Amino acid sequence: MVSHENEIMILFAATAVILLFSISGLTELPTWVSIAIVVVVGVLIPQFIRRTDR
Repeated sequence: MVSHENEIMILFAATAVILLFSISGLTELPTWVSIAIVVVVGVLIPQFIRRTDR
């Protein structure tokens, strides 16, 4: 059975990958902006949620 923490991580990782391809393919933003968005969505937000869940 998948724990709540793992569900959150999987959801945000999938969202980050979708955002990466969407941003790089559909916009003219610089590469660093795309990377920053992916890091925020894929790493920072799940960590913040995990800390506040406890």
